[in-house]
Amino acid sequence: MIIDSHVHLHELSNTSLKNYCGLDSGYILLAVSDDLKSSKRTLQISLKCNNVVPAVGIHPWNAHKVIEYEIDQVLRLSYRVKFFGEIGLDLKFMAKTFQDQLRIFRKFLAEAERRAIGLSVHGAGAWKYLINELRSYRIKAVAAHWFTGTHKELKELLDYGSFIGVNSAIKIQKKSRNIVKETPLESILTESDAPYNYRGLVLEPETIQETIKIISELKRVNASKVQEAIVRNFQNFIKRAGVSNSFLDFLK
Repeated sequence: MIIDSHVHLHELSNTSLKNYCGLDSGYILLAVSDDLKSSKRTLQISLKCNNVVPAVGIHPWNAHKVIEYEIDQVLRLSYRVKFFGEIGLDLKFMAKTFQDQLRIFRKFLAEAERRAIGLSVHGAGAWKYLINELRSYRIKAVAAHWFTGTHKELKELLDYGSFIGVNSAIKIQKKSRNIVKETPLESILTESDAPYNYRGLVLEPETIQETIKIISELKRVNASKVQEAIVRNFQNFIKRAGVSNSFLDFLK
C-alpha cells in the first residue's frame, strides 16, 4: 500500500477519483477538506471508497471567506470523522487574515482535544505560532503538512509527538530534503497534496513512489524499508486518533 496522508480528493473529478478509490488502487489516503462544501464532499467520497480516511476542516486560506454558521457546521461534522484537516495558520501567503485564522484554529483545537480527533495542520510561515497553540491542547495525533520550518521548530514538533509530512516537492526544494535528513524515519509520513502544481511540478499520489525513493537515498535506507516504515507510521498516526481496527487491518 502507498500512503498518502494529505490529499484533496474533493478537488478531483469523478473520473480522476476512480484511480484512487478502493483498496485495489494500491493507496490508503487521508483526504483533507477546505471548507463546509468540500468537507461534505470528502465525507461522501469516503462512503464510496473504503481506502479513504476523511478529514473535515477550514483551510487557513479560507478564514476570511467563511461565516460562523459554516465553521459551526464543519465542527458539528466531528462526530463523523477522526481527523480535522486542512486546518492551521499561514503568515506566508495570507498574513492579513491571521487573526481570523487564529480564532478558527483555536475552535478546531478545542474540539479536537474534547473528542480526541487527530489533525493535519498547515503552518506556512507560521509554524512558531502554530506550535505555541498546540502546546495549549492535548492532541494525540498530529501531522505537520509540508513542514518547512526551522530546525528548532522541527524539534518542537517532534517533541510534541507530531509526524512530518513529506511530498514530491522534495525533488526541487532543498529545505524539504534537509528536513528529511533531520527527521527520524519513524516520524515521517508521505503525502501528495494533490492536486497541486508546485513550480511546475505536478503533485499527485503517483509521485509518492518517487518521494519514497528520494527519502531512501537521503536516509541511506533501502526503499522497501522506507515504505514499510511509512506504513507503520501511518498505522500509529491513525490509531492514535481512534480509527477502527477493521481499517487498520488493511495495513497489516
